[in-house]
Formats: sequence, structure tokens, C-alpha cells
Amino acid sequence: MFKKILFATSATKASDHAARVAFNISNLYNSHMNILHILGVPSRGFSQKVTDVKTREKVEVDDEYIAWVKEEIKTYYAELLPKTKSYEIKTLIGYPHREILREIRKNKPDLLVMGRSTESEGSPVYKFGSAGSTLQRVIKASDCPVLLVNRPAASFWGSITNIVFATDFSKSSDVAFDFACKLARNINCELHIFHAQNISLTPESEIFDQDTIEQRMREKLRFFRKKYVSKMEGIDNYSIEVWEGVPYIEIVKYAREKFADLIIMAQDSKNPGSTTEELGSNIKQVILRAGCPVLCMTK
Repeated sequence: MFKKILFATSATKASDHAARVAFNISNLYNSHMNILHILGVPSRGFSQKVTDVKTREKVEVDDEYIAWVKEEIKTYYAELLPKTKSYEIKTLIGYPHREILREIRKNKPDLLVMGRSTESEGSPVYKFGSAGSTLQRVIKASDCPVLLVNRPAASFWGSITNIVFATDFSKSSDVAFDFACKLARNINCELHIFHAQNISLTPESEIFDQDTIEQRMREKLRFFRKKYVSKMEGIDNYSIEVWEGVPYIEIVKYAREKFADLIIMAQDSKNPGSTTEELGSNIKQVILRAGCPVLCMTK
């Protein structure tokens, strides 16, 4: 299922957890891996200098420099490279999000693996980066599933035995559901379908009494079964649950309770097709807090 993996790396500690997952997936599924590193942002005019994305210094880019960078990447991942039988290291010049998206359109990988932004290095764990960061722009526009590995706990990737699919019943969630089912059938794992009933959407929202909350949860559960179960042919080991609370908190708690190896979810329905790069708050917070990798579907 994952025959071609694109691993976008800064070749720094920010990408270490994602690297571990990317190489393990390549080993488990015998995938070819393209290791992509963006050298830097081009200077104006016809200068061969770029602003290095790691050091923020201007460097002269020529064949010798590119060969040196590739050798540095080989050295940096020397312990992990033996885990993949087939790989290619590619370096490009440009704005990271644009080059990653261009590479996706050109080579059509089955999966993109990314770590946290380099701008978060030395910052608290729960800092995602500003709106418009590389991560958010790529997730919003990617034509393939994007696997985010933001925390150290999420890097302990083995074979997938438990998948949590978190839904808000949006059209983008339907795409994520189809992918979750395809993956569950392919690897014969458990699939846990989950929805968190948000009991207070905004500070001005009506505060529901407990009877109303539980009635809505029962309605959602009935809707769940009608919407999804008929499409789950070939998947015998599954569960369907609705909890109440703040969605991203409940998703992370549920995934932890199920010992999930992977969370699959789509862009928040209240922010679909947004012309900005800002992700919805729920998917952003799940990426930040989950103890397992989070696979994002936006198309």
C-alpha cells in the first residue's frame, strides 16, 4: 500500500522522530523512499546564493555543495538507511512548502512523512508554528496523505494493529474514512471509528443539560452505524464510539485508551477549502498532542 514514500527532512533534530517512522514504514512495506531536503530560499536576481533553511546564512550552491549536502544527509541517517532497500536523496532550491508540493505532484507518492517545523526547535512541545508555516501549507494542499510525527512518543512505530479514525461527518472525513477502510483491509488490523460530541462550540453557545447531551450522542451513534457500517465490508474487527467533550482532547484520550498506532482524520469541517494556510484547531491540536503518528487527509 505504501510503495512510494516521500520523506521531507530538514536533516535536524526536528525531523528525527519522523525519520524513525519513515524508515520503519519503508522496511515494513518494502517501499522506495525519496528523501527530500530543501537547500534554501533563492536570493533575488541570478545569484547562485540561497538562504539556508537551517542556518539562515547565505551559501553558494554549486555541484560541489550539493554533493556535500547529500553526503551529510547520508552520514546523518547512517543508522537508519539500512532499513530501506531502495532510496534516493534529492536536494532542491526554493520555499520548502512549494518544493514539497511540487515533488508530490510530480512523483505522486503514496505517503508524505514530515516532522515538526524547524522553527519550533528549542520551543515548547505544543508550539505548532505560525499560520502559513511549511507544515500547515503542505497539509492543506497535499494531493497525498500526510503523516505527521510531532512528538517523541509517536516515533515508536511498528506494524499497525490499531487505527483510530476520528470523524466530524464532513465530506473530507468521508475521504479519510475510505482511506482508513482501505488500510484496515490491506493490513488486517482493528479499526476504531470515533466522534467527539462538542458540548460547547463557543463561549456564547448554549450549555446543554446532560439528558440533551446523551440524547444527541445516541442520535450520532445511530447516524454513525447508518453512514459507515454498510461501507465496511471485509472489516470484521471494528468499534464505533461517541464521546462528549472537547474534540481534540477526546480524540487523543481515545487513541491512548485503544493503544492506537495511527490516527486518521481530515481537515476540520468548519474550515473546509479555506483559502488561508491555517489548519482547523482540532486537527492541529491532535497533531501536537497525540502519542502516535497522525495521518491527515484534505482531499
